[in-house]
Amino acid sequence: MVSPIIIDPLSATSLRVVPKFNDVELASATAFTVRWESQPYLITNWHVVTGRDPDTGECLDKKHAAIPKTLSVRFHAKGNLGAWRLVDLPLLDPEQGHLWLEHPMGKVIDVVAIPIAAVPDIHVHALDLALADVDIVPTPAMPVSVIGYPLGLAAGESWPIWKTGHIASDPDLDYEPGRPAFLIDATTRSGMSGAPVVLRLDSYRRRNGTQVLGGGMATKFMGVYAGRIHDASEIGRVWRPFVLSELFRRKLIFNDVTRRSVPGRVAACPCGRGRRFKECCGSAL
Repeated sequence: MVSPIIIDPLSATSLRVVPKFNDVELASATAFTVRWESQPYLITNWHVVTGRDPDTGECLDKKHAAIPKTLSVRFHAKGNLGAWRLVDLPLLDPEQGHLWLEHPMGKVIDVVAIPIAAVPDIHVHALDLALADVDIVPTPAMPVSVIGYPLGLAAGESWPIWKTGHIASDPDLDYEPGRPAFLIDATTRSGMSGAPVVLRLDSYRRRNGTQVLGGGMATKFMGVYAGRIHDASEIGRVWRPFVLSELFRRKLIFNDVTRRSVPGRVAACPCGRGRRFKECCGSAL
């Protein structure tokens, strides 16, 4: 009797993506699938879909100086796990402009969501965003895994590769002021931008201070990987999960998780869209 092949469910959430200008492949990257209000989306980085450095605005493609028009995605084929379907998703529209959703703060938060609509014969294995709320207190030096495609490489035909490193900065602290990301120390490579980052432990501390020892494997979604902060380092940036909620809701969130300070009602909104807080992200507060 042939033993069944066991695939980790999170391996099915990551997909290899290639930004393209016409038929020219500009790079290799990673995206992962989620659902928000039943709508499926691809999550990846702003710099992947724009082809520009979010800090400097410089074009990332030094050979052609081209900007992506489509994103080639290797989706899971419907009804046949282990089979794949290559789809080119448009990124730009002459009338609508870009077809992805950005964070309210724009490129300052290097994360986007691309709606997956009217793509036949694919199956979406969505990462459960509730994994961000799993009761594990993450601390520096804990192991984390980045589930992506280093240098465009894959396991089998198109399965992602888990690269494991360690949390390198206190996860509740912003690496840079106003940009909710923490750092990891991992031997990541190009092609992994846009990958999900997870923490998986069988012993850990809960928020109430109790310790779990050998309580069974628990997985916590830690955020969206966005590449190394410097080419000569192994230090990479991970955007915290709540930026996805802000992106989908189109407004900043002010609570104990985000630790954002609530400004005055008539003050300029901190999202930077040029409106007063009470008319913008503070409209429902």
